[in-house]
Amino acid sequence: MIYFYNSLHTIQHLKKLDVPGEVGLMAYEEAVFMQTNIVIGTYRFVGFYVTQYFLNQGKEVIGIDWADSEASQYIMEEKELEIGRNSNYIYFPINKLKLLDISQQDMVFISLYDIQSGKLDKIDFLIGEIVSFIEKFKNGKDEAPNFVLFMPIEKDVSIFQSILSSIREIDSAKIIFLPTIYGPWQSEGMSFEAGINQLGQYDINAAIAAEYTGDALYITDFVNALEAVLTSSSDRDIQLCSSIDDHWNKCANLIFGESMDSFTSQSTTKIKKGTIFEVQCKMEPEEGIALQRKHNKRLNLLKKWRKRD
Repeated sequence: MIYFYNSLHTIQHLKKLDVPGEVGLMAYEEAVFMQTNIVIGTYRFVGFYVTQYFLNQGKEVIGIDWADSEASQYIMEEKELEIGRNSNYIYFPINKLKLLDISQQDMVFISLYDIQSGKLDKIDFLIGEIVSFIEKFKNGKDEAPNFVLFMPIEKDVSIFQSILSSIREIDSAKIIFLPTIYGPWQSEGMSFEAGINQLGQYDINAAIAAEYTGDALYITDFVNALEAVLTSSSDRDIQLCSSIDDHWNKCANLIFGESMDSFTSQSTTKIKKGTIFEVQCKMEPEEGIALQRKHNKRLNLLKKWRKRD
């Protein structure tokens, strides 16, 4: 894998990693004071779109991710092709996270939403690495950056208790609670993608039971609202909601149709985890689901092509 980076500020982040690099033709003041966005879960679903969003804004991103099953390796490679050659982007594996030099002006986005919705074998190791990274800013030796956690609204998030306990001791941290997020690259473990893949009733029921069905947001509507969300309130806990009524059910009906009645939901009760921020949706459910179907078809063709190779 080739790494590209073009500013003094990025070099400062990497000085403990002993990685060679070239400083681009950028004014010293701009390089030093440029904010860097660190995205943990950069090749997942939400994390990937957040990474893409900031790169499209011309901002620096350090992407952090982890090795997954061989079956999903092609997905990571496809995403890498989309962002890997951007000169403002650099990637490191999760075990290098605690070695990064982070400044107080930087933003650190941790997508626990993706960890919850994904299929991970070494989740304890992953959580341990994230906790170790957060803990180093609690001893007073390093100034804490601006932490932002993306959390699922689901009631049971006990697996993240150690991360939540650590992050709540950092004053600048914000926790953004997300409803069901859908669109291209949605995790295979989520109900809309499971339905599009025409999995069996047991698998779809399990996916529905594991996610919040009280609301939904299309992925680009979420990321396009992100900066407004972060500046909208001084409150630590913020919950996003859709401007479209009954958003989750409208999407589900497009996928499951008449068979929707055969699927059970355990999370139809509205849940409030923080200050409500209403996202003005530009993507209608019909168009959003159509785009997810189209992307799913392309991925399945790619999967078949790789099996033949």
